[in-house]
Parts: sequence; structure tokens; C-alpha cells
Amino acid sequence: MGTSIKLCIGNVSLSYSKNFMRIDYGFLFQEGDLFRRKTDSIDYGYYEEHPEEKEEIDEAEELFARTLSRILPRLKVLGFSLDAARAEYQTLVAEGAEVDSELGEQKNEYLTFEGFCNLACRYPLNDLKSGYIKYETPDRDMLSQGRFAADIDLFERIPGTDNSDFFWSETSFLSARACILSAESMLQVFGLNAANAEAEVTWAFGPIVHAGCVQREAFQPGARQNQKILIATEGASDARIIQRSLDILRPDVADFFNFVDGDERHHFWGTGNLVRFAEGLLRIDVLNQVLFVFANDAEGVDAFRKLEKLKLPANMRAMLLPDLVEFRGFATRGPEGVSVSDINGRAAAIECYLDLRLDQYPAPQVTWSNFKKDIDAWHGVLDFKESYSKHFYDQPDDLLRNGSYDVSKLLKLIDALIQQAGLVTPMI
Repeated sequence: MGTSIKLCIGNVSLSYSKNFMRIDYGFLFQEGDLFRRKTDSIDYGYYEEHPEEKEEIDEAEELFARTLSRILPRLKVLGFSLDAARAEYQTLVAEGAEVDSELGEQKNEYLTFEGFCNLACRYPLNDLKSGYIKYETPDRDMLSQGRFAADIDLFERIPGTDNSDFFWSETSFLSARACILSAESMLQVFGLNAANAEAEVTWAFGPIVHAGCVQREAFQPGARQNQKILIATEGASDARIIQRSLDILRPDVADFFNFVDGDERHHFWGTGNLVRFAEGLLRIDVLNQVLFVFANDAEGVDAFRKLEKLKLPANMRAMLLPDLVEFRGFATRGPEGVSVSDINGRAAAIECYLDLRLDQYPAPQVTWSNFKKDIDAWHGVLDFKESYSKHFYDQPDDLLRNGSYDVSKLLKLIDALIQQAGLVTPMI
């Protein structure tokens, strides 16, 4: 019969394989997601009679588990999105229509992607019944469909499910008749129902390891090397602030990011050297995924535009720190004295995204320093910026997560970075 391995959400199967791994889903999980749970593949009665062999159960019960709400951010970093799921669905619709045409069959119109999503999310996954309905049971098919029996005509309008009649419960019916997309896309679809946020995504690999089909070492959590993105910044402070912010404020995705250098011995100081670093990577056709991050000031904008002209390949991307409403009315000082200015694109270095409330210093202020002719804008620098950085580094992790330190701008920064990271495409 063989031994199977399944990726599930709740009790709905998203991906299935027998006697081998097929797809490595370890990247969906992180350290701390490993658990042991009882499995139907173990004859527990046998081990009660042979207690000397009970240690084998530990291996068989292993699985990775994580809630959907903590899986979706990881998929976002990798570029999986609802738009990608829509494109995948529309491809299946086109293929189904082509087959219908070749066979000369007239079928009901396929569901739109929105209709498909509404049907898949009709009921919270944790509310679905998974109890086995025996084949000898009268009206077995209808009973197995459960609440979905009322929508059977809609399920018939999903492409690619003509032979999906192997089901015995509500959960198995939904798996057989609706889970037609890749697991990553189906997770996006199920994420549309807020009630599914705490539904558990599990990858139960223990039985297949216990059966000797796959070595235990093959099942590891965390981002794979080819999925990681190298973050290249103008200086050490930028790298350190971004890295710490990810580790503390977005730990569910922090393992996807590497940094050129996180200490004070930064390889290239300033925008010019960062652009030259990018040019060097282009010349050697580097295959790594790289995201170049520039400050949202005049020098950063100037360098960013120069990098855009290089026509970076799909595995490289450049971004500016995001424009923020908070920077539209910022105190500035120049030749004409103190005024209020929009510092987006002119003086918003990474320190501006920190908590700028320091009792021992005056209110935050930018001083204009030099004019950048290429972009027709003045470049400015935040006064006492090193003090704001030191204040950030001095904060305990817990205070940054839940304390009085204002991380609102940092959250906008790292969420913009995660969004850009999802647009970087790995080289095949």
C-alpha cells in the first residue's frame, strides 16, 4: 500500500505523495514548528505489547505545524500572491475549455476566480467534518459531501475535477473538488476567509521517515538557500537597523534575508559605492537574489535612478525607503532659517524612521547640506542622527515589540521591504 505524506490545512489535503517527498515544504516553517502527534499510521497496540520498541514512535509522530496567519507572510516574501493564484486558475480554465472544444462537449460555464474563491471559503475550515462515511451507508455520496451537497452544481463548474470522486467527508470532498491549484495558491485562497487565520497548516512527514522511504535529514524547517535575499545597503547602520527590525518585528520572515555586513566594517560606504557594487554583480552575472536599499534622501534618489538605468535582471531589484506622511511636515533648517518641509526624497535617511522622541534633545530637525543638480533637490541630514540610532540599539527586544518605543515608521519600512522582496525573482 505504501506510506503517504500530506500537506494539509485543517484536515483538508493540499498536496499528497506516496513513498517519496515529491515537494519540499520545509520552507513554510521555522524552528519551533516541530511537534509530535499521534498518527493513524502507527499500531499503538503493538507498541504497548513491545515497550522496548516505543522509541520508534517518536520518529513516526513528527510533523511541522504553523497557523495560516503565520504562513502567508512567508509566501509573500517568495512572491506568492492572490494574483498569482488567479493566473494559475485562469490557466486551468483555458486548458479545460480547450479540452472541451476538442471533445465537442458542451459544459456549463466555468466559475470565475472570484466565484471559485467564494465557494472554497464558504465555510471555515476548522468547522468542516472529517469523519469517515462508510461506502455501505445509504446515500453515501451526498452524506460525504455534507453541506457542500447544496452547491454541487457550482463544484461541477470548477475546471479539472472530472475524476475527483474519491472522498468520504466534507474535508476530503473539498480537497478533491476544490484544491486544484498549487498548495501555495490554495493557501492564498483559504486566507481570504478571516475565520481561517488560525487554521493549522501541517506537514506530517513522520510516517514516511518511519517507513524508511525518506531520510529524516531531508525534513528541515526554514528558508532554503536559493530562496534567501541579500540586502545591500549604503552603510552598516542601515543594515543593522533593518536586520534588527526584521528579527524583532517580523520574525516570521526574518530567515529569508541575509545582509552584506551587519557590523561596523561595512564593505561599501555611501550611495556611489553601492551602485558600483551593483555594477560589479551585473558583470559577473551573479545568480543570487539581491535587493539594493537606498535612503529616501536626495543622494539615495540620485543613486536609485542611476541603478534603474542599469536595467537590473529579475533576480536583482532596487528600492528607496518608503515615503511617509509623517515626513511631509518636518522641521528643517537652511540658509533662510527654520521652516517646515517635505523631506521625502530629500532627507529621509533610515534614522528618520526611528522613534525621534528624545527628552535630552530638541525636537527632531533636518539641516539642508548640499544641492543635487541631477535631481534638482536639496539633500538634508537629520540632526543628532547617531543619538537616535543609539537609543534604538539600547532598547530591549521586548520593549520594541510591546513597549513605549514608537516602531510605527519602522513597521512601514520593513513591510515595504518585504513587498519589494516578493518581486525579486530567483534565477532558474
